[in-house]
Amino acid sequence: MNHISAKPAPVETEALTLMLGDRVLLDRASLRVERGEVLAFTGGAGSGKTALLAALAGQPPAGVDVAGGIRVDGHLLIAQGGRLAPRRPLALQVAEVVGHHLGLDLRLALRRTADGLDRMGVPAAARRFDLPPEQLPDSLRWACLFAMAVAVGPAVLLADAPAAGLDPTVRLRLLHRLADWARADGVALILAGRPEDGVAGPADHVLSLRRGRLLAPKPPRTAPLTPLEPPGASRLHARSVGMSYPLSPGPKGEARTLAVLHGIDLDLRTGETLALLGETGSAKATLARSLLCLPPPTAGAVVWMGRDLMAASAPPATGEDADNSGPDHVGLRRARRDLQPLFPDPAASFDPAMTIGAQFDLALESLRPDIAADRRDHRIDEALEEAGLRPEAALRWPAALTVAEAAHAGLARAILPEPRVLIADEPAASLSAEERETFLDTLMAVRDRRRLSLVLATDRYDEGLRDAHRGIVMLAGRVVESADAETLRTAPLHPYSRAMLAASRGERPALEGDAPSAFGQPTGCPLRRRCPLAREFCAQAVPALEEVAPGHHVACHYWDTPAEG
Repeated sequence: MNHISAKPAPVETEALTLMLGDRVLLDRASLRVERGEVLAFTGGAGSGKTALLAALAGQPPAGVDVAGGIRVDGHLLIAQGGRLAPRRPLALQVAEVVGHHLGLDLRLALRRTADGLDRMGVPAAARRFDLPPEQLPDSLRWACLFAMAVAVGPAVLLADAPAAGLDPTVRLRLLHRLADWARADGVALILAGRPEDGVAGPADHVLSLRRGRLLAPKPPRTAPLTPLEPPGASRLHARSVGMSYPLSPGPKGEARTLAVLHGIDLDLRTGETLALLGETGSAKATLARSLLCLPPPTAGAVVWMGRDLMAASAPPATGEDADNSGPDHVGLRRARRDLQPLFPDPAASFDPAMTIGAQFDLALESLRPDIAADRRDHRIDEALEEAGLRPEAALRWPAALTVAEAAHAGLARAILPEPRVLIADEPAASLSAEERETFLDTLMAVRDRRRLSLVLATDRYDEGLRDAHRGIVMLAGRVVESADAETLRTAPLHPYSRAMLAASRGERPALEGDAPSAFGQPTGCPLRRRCPLAREFCAQAVPALEEVAPGHHVACHYWDTPAEG
């Protein structure tokens, strides 16, 4: 604990107990948070962390009974989701919050908030006090909320899931700046969130709320469940794959397109796990779907076992036979069986008007016509059990499944036709930390048992590489680094890879600002406006992907140059 002065600690509880009916949310917790100290609570959905923060703020949720002692001095609470009033200019809300607490007029309230934005690293050019919150980027909205808290200067700041939903590098940068302010100004800062929200990164102390008790957090799994087997020969190839989307015509009627994927080369070997890593806008999901030709890419080639999937998936030309019986159609159907997707929202990928079993039966009829109808039920039961569900799940409707059950059902559907490759686009994105761990363990067990190749697209840098042979780091539709998983876990060379690694460890990423929009990409290197290595030449040319060591490729002009300053 940081004893900054002889004054009493601003946060103290004695045998604090929270009850929701017969359920114990918090059991006799005694806490003491000193000035300038940062404490983080983590817990899954429904663990009671929001109720705990509300009780500390003197506003326990309806139905929650509080027992024991609480003393919290001069607190300010940032609610879950960082809610601000919609359709009202931010300046008026700053005046209300800061002016109410400090008795300041609009001009002085905005000045104090601008000082807070300085401490959050927001440049003057990005400040838009005249706009309502819904017209601001999420990162700027959170920065404004933190700046308002800095402007008020409470003795205690309570923040529920702060900056949740932001990209890891942006979230950790803001949380570390908030913690720096708390330590410098002697503010007791208490953060609450899920383990994956990153609140533990800047904290001095971390507690996990489990079964009503505040305990030390469980250490994350850092190694594969079983040793990875060496992969075999390459079977799936992508060559110069690009994807562009049509836009509305320009001012003079000229055709316009938006390129989101730029000349990607990729090889996937038998039994290999390849992690596609990147944050929002990196186009990792677009690449994953391009490998499935859902939809086909607009440039390049995707080849599976010698067959060009782009040619096979192209619609027949006018006047050609379209009876779906030609060799291209047969080859595409075989490829659809061999290459199966896992979607980021499994529940939404099911037909709500059919039971799970009925949908599985249709999938087998389409992809495995060689399996007799009287054998399909047995195959469906096997797939459900292998994916971690009971066979009775086949009789249920999609709406009756929990989020975690829907994810496991999506895995069962993917392995139903006995594929050779799974291409997963954030398949556990909607799951809590414990559910996510269980699902990924099940996925890796299925991969090992069937010796499947796996492409896993994720923004969780450490999690994606943990069970992978290789990794590809993507930024703005380009590959900026590729190497074996161990190299990317321990010694990445590209500044973006290093920032993602730092964020995954809860450390402060060495990037400033937000990623640019796909409609406003800078010239030259797409990272140059945020990068600590940027020089004038970075604006002149997009870095080429060069081999810097056997099997290790980097696209950066100055990857081997120390940062200035």
